[in-house]
Amino acid sequence: MRRINRKEALDILRENKCPENVIRHNETVSRQAKIIAEKIKSHGFPVDTAFVEIAALLHDIGRCRTHGIMHGIEGAKILEDYPEYARACERHLGGGINKAEAKELGMPEKDYIPETLEEKIVTYADKLIDDDRKVPIEDTIRKFKTRLGENHPTIERIRRLSAEIESLKNHGGVR
Repeated sequence: MRRINRKEALDILRENKCPENVIRHNETVSRQAKIIAEKIKSHGFPVDTAFVEIAALLHDIGRCRTHGIMHGIEGAKILEDYPEYARACERHLGGGINKAEAKELGMPEKDYIPETLEEKIVTYADKLIDDDRKVPIEDTIRKFKTRLGENHPTIERIRRLSAEIESLKNHGGVR
């Protein structure tokens, strides 16, 4: 995997004319993701904290093209030369999107569920940041319920993701 450093990531965001508010959001998510990754790593889990930090910094790069659900796909296209970062862009949406939901949303038919611990950390950190400020996960869940409905599968995926990451972060729980 070719690594991207922080300066390169910011250059990529600016070269693609990402709005400054999106860059601020990404920077805040990146800081939060790094904190989470370091805490989990302190419990002995093998977490690539450098990857987490940069993947989180790039996770919303697709917002330079669209602010809709397709921003994850657009971000992956922009980062096609960096497949691991591209996958983190695709998989950070909601708590992940399964193949059936992707089809329903008009996305290429495949699963967009975060798989690696690093992807899960980026996804979770994003759910803790509204614009550029930290919020409780329940605030994010409330927003998703309003937007998608009380029983949408995304709600349960976000809850499961939160429980998994918080367990690893706080107690070094078993994955």
